[in-house]
Amino acid sequence: MSEKNHLINCKFIAALLVATVCTVIAGAVNPYPTLKAKAERFFDHQEWASAAAMFDLMLEEHPDTPRTYGQAIVANGMLGETTGQNRLMTMALDNHIPFDSVFSNVKEWSFHIGQPTLFENFLKDTRTAHPWMRRTIDGQLLKYYSFRRNGAEMIAYSNIMLAGAPDNIGFLTQLGEGYMLTGATAQGIDIYKKILSLHPDNYNALIVLGNWYAQHPESRDKALPYLQRADSLRPTPYVTALINKLKRR
Repeated sequence: MSEKNHLINCKFIAALLVATVCTVIAGAVNPYPTLKAKAERFFDHQEWASAAAMFDLMLEEHPDTPRTYGQAIVANGMLGETTGQNRLMTMALDNHIPFDSVFSNVKEWSFHIGQPTLFENFLKDTRTAHPWMRRTIDGQLLKYYSFRRNGAEMIAYSNIMLAGAPDNIGFLTQLGEGYMLTGATAQGIDIYKKILSLHPDNYNALIVLGNWYAQHPESRDKALPYLQRADSLRPTPYVTALINKLKRR
């Protein structure tokens, strides 16, 4: 081997050794699996400050992981750090994480630790910090309140969403449910009738109206057309039995 080739080989080996040593040192200082294990342990033991710090280090290495953002935002929320939550949301958007993915992860981990209102508050804070997401977040809040069976908020957010889509069957259904939950029965019935005027085969509206009228002696005769229509669309033993019972009266 010529002296020149030998020198080139030595330089290559030296560079390779330096790179290897640097990689080993970096791994020893900040190995991602170790960070993840510590973060999960701190999170599980509700050591929120330590968990938040570990999640920050994880995101420095892998800023494209929605799950980490979800847990980090929840940890910051438990510390009352709304500024930290906003910073993480902005970081997620800067790294092209879909905001729906961030929301779903924050919801998952908020519910996991038994703090669903943390998700609610995060949505409201994010709506203030990022007004361009208002409609998306209002839709998320409507889903949240529907899940929680919060009738008053269902009415409020259904109306907000309906302002931009007045004939949306989903929003109308949640509005009707909200009215029924709050005891505003007349308004609820009107909404379900509106749904049927837009979509005569809406099974849910037919069943709701049919059941409601069937439960009130003074209006049982109104129940049959709704229940019979529902039964023709999707026959079930319950609806068929209820129809037969009403016919015998």
